[in-house]
Amino acid sequence: MDNRRQSAGGRGGGGGDRNNVSGNNANYTGGPGGNLAALDWVVGLRIRVVTIIDDTYEGTIYSYDPLTSTLALIQSPTNPPPTPVDENANVAQSYSPQDYRILKISFLKEVTVLAVPKQRSAAQPFTNSEPNIGTVDIAAVTAREKDAARAEAERIANKGVGVTKEAQDIYDALSRTMKCRWHGKQIIVFNDVFIDEPYTVDRVRSKDRGALARVEKVLEGERRKLDTQRRAATPISGERKGG
Repeated sequence: MDNRRQSAGGRGGGGGDRNNVSGNNANYTGGPGGNLAALDWVVGLRIRVVTIIDDTYEGTIYSYDPLTSTLALIQSPTNPPPTPVDENANVAQSYSPQDYRILKISFLKEVTVLAVPKQRSAAQPFTNSEPNIGTVDIAAVTAREKDAARAEAERIANKGVGVTKEAQDIYDALSRTMKCRWHGKQIIVFNDVFIDEPYTVDRVRSKDRGALARVEKVLEGERRKLDTQRRAATPISGERKGG
């Protein structure tokens, strides 16, 4: 009744017609967990497979992955969408929807070749092929590595060690418009303006009066912004209920 049981490696182990699947693939042994490691030579063949729970699928072999031991089949959808029509030309457009099914090789019990592709590929099987590797621009790679290392060093240098969140917020605000660096918990601006904890205007000192005035003005403005943002983020308590 069911011809599929006459395909590769039938349950009896000795009666099946292995020519259905062997071909050039002499390593195929059939049966559950059969050796399909050489199956990639039949990419493009249309096959029928029977799983160990007796589900049957038909499709064209799209790929075989020996690393994950999986087989990908291209199948036509059971209920394909209607063919779209070009209203201007009043003709049906070419539309070929496809479904893909991925199966574990160890999950297959029988494999039967239904049709061979019209044109066989001369390419090497996937299991024996080596991908083409293009040339690598060592100079460009080295430059990207240096840029990444420099960016990471700057990121680390701009993070204060052992400072409060407020101190880091002030530093970040100042560094957006002025060159800053940390020296311990001290913020140094323009290499000659020093800001000590708690980073208020009266804690700014420098011998350069012009730089001092500029940093004080910017610091005062940034502290006002931070205070405004902090107040806006603080939830307002409900009205007190009298008694």
